[in-house]
Amino acid sequence: MLGITFIGSGSRGNSALLELDGSFYLLDAGITCKKICDYLASRYLSLDDLEGIFITHEHEDHIKGLKVLLKKAPHLKIYCTTGTAFAIVDKGISLDEYYPMSYEKEFYISGCLCTAFKVPHDAAEPMGLHIEKDGYNMVMATDLGCVTKEVLKHTQNADLLCIESNYDSEMLKNCSYPSFLKQRIKSKSGHLPNEGVRGILSKMNKVPENVVLMHLSQESNTKEKALEALESFFEFDGASFRNMHITVADQDNPSEFVYVGNTLSSNIKNKLLNNYPQIFNRKEAIG
Repeated sequence: MLGITFIGSGSRGNSALLELDGSFYLLDAGITCKKICDYLASRYLSLDDLEGIFITHEHEDHIKGLKVLLKKAPHLKIYCTTGTAFAIVDKGISLDEYYPMSYEKEFYISGCLCTAFKVPHDAAEPMGLHIEKDGYNMVMATDLGCVTKEVLKHTQNADLLCIESNYDSEMLKNCSYPSFLKQRIKSKSGHLPNEGVRGILSKMNKVPENVVLMHLSQESNTKEKALEALESFFEFDGASFRNMHITVADQDNPSEFVYVGNTLSSNIKNKLLNNYPQIFNRKEAIG
């Protein structure tokens, strides 16, 4: 099973829990350690249950909680590009356990095939993430100013696609941001507008089971605007895409859990049965 829950996603901070065939990882740590720990506790998990953290890039809204997390859980290995690792160290965060990821270089983690790919953003060496298991593909691409051939290569066969839908163009034009920030956001190394998601979906080889719209701006976007931007695509170019499940990640509340593949691995079933018999009855845990 490949699955993800966004603990928080937006301009103020981003972090998600990845579930890879029974192992748990964080995707970014841009919210407080407390908020991450509170969410884990709601799932009857703790920092000790995490194997590591994937960091997409070094901007504050993606690493805000990292320093405290590593103090509380020094066993966690960081997975990121070398450029991102150097940039994190420059911010005063030491990385004792660090796995250098290179664009398009495949490696296995928890039985899953993992590949980092290049995304256009004004960071040191930002990455998207493509994870495959048993023919299922989960792809995450956030903080990208435009849709490139590398992005299309990795998103075209996604079964679970997590993609940035950062701003509504008209709202950005009229919001309180200073002009230089608006220009940065709109640049090819900035953020993806709502309509950019249509460009990715229109180039896909199949209809994904799940799409998560993430990293919505608090100043220049709304959930309604992000969904509305897809309506013209559904009507004129992608009627078959109406059947896919769409989740909009929220800044302040955890998203629903979305996944592809089997719902529970044997590892998770055993954990529930052995550690929490008072909470999960055997029939429900095995079902």
